[in-house]
Amino acid sequence: MKILILSDVHGNFHALDAVMKHEAYDAIACCGDLVVGYPFPGQCIRALRSAGAHVCRGNNDELAVSGRGAAGSPTGRYARFASDVDRAAALTRLALGDTERRYLAGLPDECRFTVDGVSFYMNHTAPGLPATHYLDRELPAAELDRYFAGIRADVIVTGHTHLPYTHRINGRIFVNPGSVGEPRDGDRRASYATFDTTTGRIVTGRRIYDITETARQLNTLNYPSYSLYCLEHGHLPENPDAAAPQFPEPSTAGGPLPDAGTVSR
Repeated sequence: MKILILSDVHGNFHALDAVMKHEAYDAIACCGDLVVGYPFPGQCIRALRSAGAHVCRGNNDELAVSGRGAAGSPTGRYARFASDVDRAAALTRLALGDTERRYLAGLPDECRFTVDGVSFYMNHTAPGLPATHYLDRELPAAELDRYFAGIRADVIVTGHTHLPYTHRINGRIFVNPGSVGEPRDGDRRASYATFDTTTGRIVTGRRIYDITETARQLNTLNYPSYSLYCLEHGHLPENPDAAAPQFPEPSTAGGPLPDAGTVSR
């Protein structure tokens, strides 16, 4: 079976929809942060629920339903964006129905499942750590392995960094598929990964999608400008004030990008 591995959708339905429609898969695993950042949180939740996806909770999913503010919590390297994240979370709450709120509130912090005899463990960051903790993709293999020393699984999925990586360490596969809705590696295409349980092959991929409606809604609803900046550039600005908030022609922002998939090391 082919598992589509996703993370960090952040309410960007058009990115999610492009991946789900154009990538063949038998099951979906989504490593949290379904919402906050872009204006289609309900559509993202409904699409993943309809697909029967395995989903764990991300820090922004918690933020959307708890009512707590990011500005008062340890947000690490992106603390300077905390007030903007609070505004995006408030807009997300307004867009969600009761059913979607209950779904987010009921998501587990970690998720375990088995497909074709291959065991999976999924956590937005790492066991026993706050969901805001970052596991950098530059971590030495031995250190990454130690974070999951007590976890028995063939494939370990993490998210949160918005930066894709895959590693094979001591017989286990570690994968972060990057971000579907808000990549931060300079490539604005939706990021994801796939895993074939028959061959054991893991592949990372990117998918171009039309940003026109997303950009229009971000402007109309007065979302924080970092969302528009990421949509165009594929990374966060140096600071919130540096974000360029408007696209004259959002459907062509950044120029055409081909689809691509890369075999992981």
